[in-house]
Amino acid sequence: MESGVINDVAVRASELRGKRVTIVGLGRGRTSVGLARFLAGAGAVITVTDSRGAADLSEGIARLGELPVALRLGVRDDEAVADSDYVFVIPGISPSVSTIVRAEQLGIPVLTEIGLFFRLCPAPIVGITGTKGKTTTTTLIGRVLSQGDRPVIVAGNIGEAVIHRLPEITPRHWVVLELSSFQLETLRASPHMAVITNVTQDHLDYHGSEEAYVKAKRSIIAWQTHQDFAVLNLDDPTVVAMHTGSDGQLFPFSVAQRLRRGAFLDGGQLVVQDGHGRHAILEATALRIPGRHNVANALAASAVGVIAGIPDEGIAAALRTFEGVPHRQEVVADVDGVLYVNNSQGTTPNATITAIETYDRPAVLILGGVGKGVDFGTMAEVVQRRARGAVLIGQAADEIERALRHAPARRRDAPLVIERASSMPEAVERARRIAKAGDVVLLSPACASFDMFKDMADRGDQFRHAVLEQTAKVSGR
Repeated sequence: MESGVINDVAVRASELRGKRVTIVGLGRGRTSVGLARFLAGAGAVITVTDSRGAADLSEGIARLGELPVALRLGVRDDEAVADSDYVFVIPGISPSVSTIVRAEQLGIPVLTEIGLFFRLCPAPIVGITGTKGKTTTTTLIGRVLSQGDRPVIVAGNIGEAVIHRLPEITPRHWVVLELSSFQLETLRASPHMAVITNVTQDHLDYHGSEEAYVKAKRSIIAWQTHQDFAVLNLDDPTVVAMHTGSDGQLFPFSVAQRLRRGAFLDGGQLVVQDGHGRHAILEATALRIPGRHNVANALAASAVGVIAGIPDEGIAAALRTFEGVPHRQEVVADVDGVLYVNNSQGTTPNATITAIETYDRPAVLILGGVGKGVDFGTMAEVVQRRARGAVLIGQAADEIERALRHAPARRRDAPLVIERASSMPEAVERARRIAKAGDVVLLSPACASFDMFKDMADRGDQFRHAVLEQTAKVSGR
């Protein structure tokens, strides 16, 4: 993909009145509907196109409600954009699709919601990206900044489109945005503070290569100036290398190294060192969210808090009271000595490895879904070492089973139990029967969810419901 295919030209809201605007992609409506709401408020004449039919887009259509929008669904008509003044493309739709290419050929400006927001937002933006940890870190940063005296808006990939909230945003606000690789891919602006939690292989089915994926992520710091801050994970070599060529001030965080400048662990305490001295925030043991990866997330949030001038005690209070985000290492139940954990957000092999290593107990895993073009080999080796069993679901079940059987066996006298399930209730039932007291039943699928579920949240909700229903029956015997 050429970097200039989507140009995100400078557009003022006042320039949209009476203009014909086409939004390419309705989807579930998280981005497209918020964008349509903003455009309608600006007086634009809006058409939404999607090659899928109405039956597949019921959620997005419902979210549109009474908005004055014309729909062109179920066909891919490249000439539908011919009479448009502007074309917007939603995240996840490749700039190389024929409709977008046709708009470019016709000289029609092609924009993105997040690109337009960056140009129009009057407030400083804190942007967070990474393969994993984005949502937790975004939420944490929102909590930390809320300890100050400025209003805070948390949005982006974490929820609905942020652009329709522009009318309420003032220069006094902090705007905290979770940014995906899809949103960053064509962005030609960077936030005042940019956080990168980590970068490992993901979405290769979309980006085509690891290099293209890393390049997309790097956009979050690529356009920074000397007045901006790059809050980067110093323990991730890929993230460190991404800073080369960026003008943003490096303000790193690390769980493994003591730093002269940045956020780090010192004797089990979260510490931030800046030009004004040492900020001792709190003991890592005071965090309610488990795992070394969450210590890193808390360090990143602490760094942002110190840069923003939040008092140390305010940062500590935000971290100390944070109990996590649904579908991310979410403890659902603890029955008969078996812990049930919902990590539906674990959609890559590396995320599943992190989840397994969070718990010092044997795991029974629920794995599978739609693969992202990433190899399962390393994950399979960790599963063989650390797990008692694996229940496989979804399209990638065959590929995961091959990887598990090819990996070195944990013990010949107690081989890894591998079973299949065709639904989440069946997967939970099989995992429950495999598990023994002291184990963790862990939903961390290492895959996307769209073969069997509406989305990642639906998968996690079905897991939670099945666990609570089945463990209640067991407890009631």
